[in-house]
Amino acid sequence: MPAIAGIYISQTIITALTTQALPSLLRDAGASLQVAGLTALLWIPWGIRFMWAPTVERWRLPAGQLQRRSRTLIIAGQVLIAAILLGLGLIALSGHLSLAGHAGWILAGLLVAAMVAATTDVASDAFTVEQLASQQRGWGNVAQVGGSYVGAMLGAGGVLLVAGTVGWPQALMAAALAIVLLSLPMLLLREPPRSEALAISHRPSLMHALRRPEIRNGLLLLLLSSVGIRLTLGMFGPFMLDRGMTLEQLGWMFGSLHIGAGLSGAVLGGLLVRFAPGWRAVWIGVALKGCVLAALTLAAPVASLPVLIVLVGSMFAVVGLLWVALYSALMGLTSPLQAGVDFTLFQSADALLAMAGGVSGGWLAQHLGYEVCFGLAAASTVIAVWVIRRKAPGLEDLEPGQAQYA
Repeated sequence: MPAIAGIYISQTIITALTTQALPSLLRDAGASLQVAGLTALLWIPWGIRFMWAPTVERWRLPAGQLQRRSRTLIIAGQVLIAAILLGLGLIALSGHLSLAGHAGWILAGLLVAAMVAATTDVASDAFTVEQLASQQRGWGNVAQVGGSYVGAMLGAGGVLLVAGTVGWPQALMAAALAIVLLSLPMLLLREPPRSEALAISHRPSLMHALRRPEIRNGLLLLLLSSVGIRLTLGMFGPFMLDRGMTLEQLGWMFGSLHIGAGLSGAVLGGLLVRFAPGWRAVWIGVALKGCVLAALTLAAPVASLPVLIVLVGSMFAVVGLLWVALYSALMGLTSPLQAGVDFTLFQSADALLAMAGGVSGGWLAQHLGYEVCFGLAAASTVIAVWVIRRKAPGLEDLEPGQAQYA
């Protein structure tokens, strides 16, 4: 569990640093909003990593051999990411790199770091799936999702705090040191070999994944479960600003309420998976999400700011709960022959949905109002619960890869 948490914290440090802290650092240094907006491109590796996941998986699980190379891949990736951040920090300290004058080079360096992190995450997801028994997946995903919240706090707020105190080069170097330290639990582990039954001449591929009905159904249920979140998550900040919250208050809300509620929701998700395992926990989480979104839809035009803060905080908690339940259920659909490819396919689909949902949510809120955006998201949960309860019984008792091995 410490190894899983450490890896996911460090990977989220990279995503939060590049997509949340970096735009603020660039703007503070005088860069244009257009340049700051280019940091959104650093999400691309996470959305398209399914394209090279089979290659990573073929190296991680050599055909006909018992060994796994997850730990080797993860440690190598962590060291490379830390080296990139350390290198950028040292070059900046020497006076050869500035945020205002060399934003393109900094973005290029961090894009490489994001590519490495997205690639490493294929092995990290596979390691998590393989090393957790079905009854441990709930708590394993608490470590994964909870680690992501902690990483977001360190990568966004922590980096900005260090940058504001001693400078952005030192902030990059501090992030590099944090990644190294968080990798130590993984370094101390010994990864067990595969069973002989799984050491067959299988070639991991996307087609193998997509031919399996478990994966196709999992993609459908994932998208239905997530669409309401992805339509609205990016709109909570603008919504609260438009309802009278100051920028400083919004910063505190995202820095404390978001993290605290999300971590609490992740722990509750672990308990829910324990008592309602599999897809039952997912539809319960989706139903709770629908209730909060419906309340937000009704409250948006008339409620006071404290009421809205409570509702948005409740949404953050439900999101944490739902991610734990959803990831635990999806892990049960992956094949032991290529767990990294299968789980990466799920996460890449969600990343692409996040990009599409963010754009769609912004259009809906701009042209039809926040209430319509929240209301449509709430309506989507009704469809999601119905489909999950209809399709899940056929998936509930599947063990990973039970359907086919070749």
